[in-house]
Amino acid sequence: MSAFIVDPVFTQLQVIAFAGLLVFGVLVQFFFSPRRREIMGSAKFALASAVIATPGIAGVTLVRGAYRAGYLAEGRGFLEANLRSIVWMSGFIFLSQMAVRFVPPLSWLSRDLSNAGKAVWGARLNRWMGRA
Repeated sequence: MSAFIVDPVFTQLQVIAFAGLLVFGVLVQFFFSPRRREIMGSAKFALASAVIATPGIAGVTLVRGAYRAGYLAEGRGFLEANLRSIVWMSGFIFLSQMAVRFVPPLSWLSRDLSNAGKAVWGARLNRWMGRA
């Protein structure tokens, strides 16, 4: 019982929570970012928003939940299971965000979303400063 590695336990509720939170996050960005959506196009904007949001949501709902359940099934205490699962979650989020930022197909989407945000804010600041 002293080993740090444990088999994760994935449940259907974790997958449902992941999908629900991802869809909710993308819909909120889709409806509240009309200028960025206009610059990028609706489909590309929704895909880029989903790609950017996936590491954090998957890390919390899928990875942390599965490892927490695995540690609890192994017989560890509630606090120990939560603390150990935070390590797995943090590592997953870090590595997957690096992949989203630097692996070419994903990095192109994140770069385009960032450039669209910069264009929107640049136009907004120019308008506020009277340079429009």
